[in-house]
Amino acid sequence: MLKALRRRSGGTVVVGMTIGLVLLFGPSAVWAGDAIGDTEWTYAVASYAWFVSLEGDVAVRGRKSDVDMDFSDIWDEMNIGAMIAFEAGNGRWGALSNVIYANLGQDTTTNGIKIEPSMDLFVMSLGGFYRFGTFALSDGPAQGGPSVSIDGTAGGRYTYLDLELDFKGFGEVSGDQDWLDPVVGLRALFDLSERWTLSLDGSIGGFGVASDFTWHAGGLAGYRFDLFGEKDAKFIGGYRALSWDYEDGSGLNKFEWDVTLHGPIFGLVIAFLPETCAPKEIS
Repeated sequence: MLKALRRRSGGTVVVGMTIGLVLLFGPSAVWAGDAIGDTEWTYAVASYAWFVSLEGDVAVRGRKSDVDMDFSDIWDEMNIGAMIAFEAGNGRWGALSNVIYANLGQDTTTNGIKIEPSMDLFVMSLGGFYRFGTFALSDGPAQGGPSVSIDGTAGGRYTYLDLELDFKGFGEVSGDQDWLDPVVGLRALFDLSERWTLSLDGSIGGFGVASDFTWHAGGLAGYRFDLFGEKDAKFIGGYRALSWDYEDGSGLNKFEWDVTLHGPIFGLVIAFLPETCAPKEIS
């Protein structure tokens, strides 16, 4: 999986494919949990914008920089990530995937040296889920009361990073790296009413296979509305965090990505349901 370090032009193909996907689904980012059917396949597509803050340390060719940036810098640097997601489910089993693209950067100063890091980040996750059950929070789903569905998830998270560090007055270094992490997780999908939903989602992974450790967590509130059919779409808003602790090589060949991305996320989910699937089942 390890790629030779090279100049930033090496990421052109991957970045181009990502931009194509974003243009297809809209300039946004995502997370879905809206595709569970009892006996027929149901599907959901989501498109979201992620307003990204980041903090941590990066290194390329042995040259290191911190990349701390708070929320107030987002608009100055336009650190806005795009995410799309797709999910399909039938009964207790289903498949899910999502793609993230972000162009990140924030000027910093280390030991009196001004550094301009620039990062193109592409993340693709692919996996499956199993629904352990749906549990009533009051009168039960059959009577239209609030409920929560608990899913276990497992899969892989592929990360591609094209990184450049510009040391003002001292030259620049750049390189790219990709790796694949196994991940496992849980999510809770709350069906609060006919219109309102809440989802909590988290995963951990890496385990030394590629990253020493990687994790993500988030929460989203949703409001259902009619788009092409009854309650087949949902506005979503919430917060998401994604983190890696990845390191490869040593000395002048060291590459490090020890970074946490986090920030508010907003978007739209569209579900494609069979006629036999009640609107209440859109989680």
